[in-house]
Amino acid sequence: MKNKERYLKTRFLKAVNNGELGAIDDKGIIITLDEFKDYFNDVTSDYVSSFLPAATLEPGQITMSHTKFMFRIRRGVYRVHEDALQTYDQNIKYSTLFLKDNT
Repeated sequence: MKNKERYLKTRFLKAVNNGELGAIDDKGIIITLDEFKDYFNDVTSDYVSSFLPAATLEPGQITMSHTKFMFRIRRGVYRVHEDALQTYDQNIKYSTLFLKDNT
């Protein structure tokens, strides 16, 4: 697996967290599949097309996992689970502290 594909989740959450990807509505952050593909145009495989659908929670589920952290709103439109961004923030803080303590 190419490095760009391997870390797509991290790159995705970073882009959303930095406001580079997605739009805020009254219930969270909305991402369209087309917007996602345009942003990650450096990933040339079908992985970029299947990433959001593969990360979607099953209907009726509300608890995210490390691989399921999106809600499907309608065809091609997804909402990021709020816990995914909180987890990303915590991981960044931990990584920063760990690197600072080990340098």
